[in-house]
Amino acid sequence: MSPLVSIVVPVFDGMPHLVALTESLLGQTYPHLEIVFSEGGGSDGSLDYLSTLTDERIRLITQPKGTTAAQNWTEATRAAKGDFIKLVCQDDLLDARSIEYQLADLQTHPTAVMAIGQRNIVDTHGKVIFRNRGCQRLSSGLNSGEKVIRRAYYEGTNVIGEPVAVLFERDALLRAMPWDDANPLVLDLVCYEKVALNGDVVVRKEAVGAFRVSTSSWSTRLAKVQLKQYQSWQKQYSGSAQYPVSGLDRLRARFGVHLHTSLRRSAYLWLRVNRSFHSAGE
Repeated sequence: MSPLVSIVVPVFDGMPHLVALTESLLGQTYPHLEIVFSEGGGSDGSLDYLSTLTDERIRLITQPKGTTAAQNWTEATRAAKGDFIKLVCQDDLLDARSIEYQLADLQTHPTAVMAIGQRNIVDTHGKVIFRNRGCQRLSSGLNSGEKVIRRAYYEGTNVIGEPVAVLFERDALLRAMPWDDANPLVLDLVCYEKVALNGDVVVRKEAVGAFRVSTSSWSTRLAKVQLKQYQSWQKQYSGSAQYPVSGLDRLRARFGVHLHTSLRRSAYLWLRVNRSFHSAGE
């Protein structure tokens, strides 16, 4: 029998992009799915919309007002019943064959605890502005988890990408719970580290989904905060790494994080000039 794959979606004020995401989930070519929406106490009509969905693959759970993002991500993950789990943020999009391809990657490589792929970056209208981002300097196919996380350390950026790009082996992900938002802009990478260091990671050098940028996800202010939080993660990693981190390694990592912060700021300014953050009619 084909394994059950769970797609879990933490929701908080997810309209209007939640509709397009739902359509992309229901359009998956892999049939044996459950889709778990965890509504986190928002007030924008997301719960009303989700309550209208009648597809038998969909389950809706609710969290009380005041639930944090990490708590909602954790409850959504723990509610999954599948053998494999993908978490998708409420305004992203999943390519139609994403689950089919990434499940095949994991089944082909049984030592892998994660399958990762590239993703496209889209604007608020869903227009692709950057293609095939992520997996910098990683080899296609099987990589050791330690190698992938060390690459994130060196590059000074999350080379794995947002959760839309990842399919987890269930037990490996649950052992890494809860999601921790002490440094919220690197909460995904913190979880990836916990999972990846317990096995291998299989890499697909093609886009499996899309990450949507907006003023809430990219800004000059957030770039500054992300720099500090990523540096904090680098410090934690270098202090606990399986293999020694040399002074030259630390210098390389410091250069990488500042380089990617500068690139992120430049991209934000370009998108703002091109009005990619604005909704239709603005």
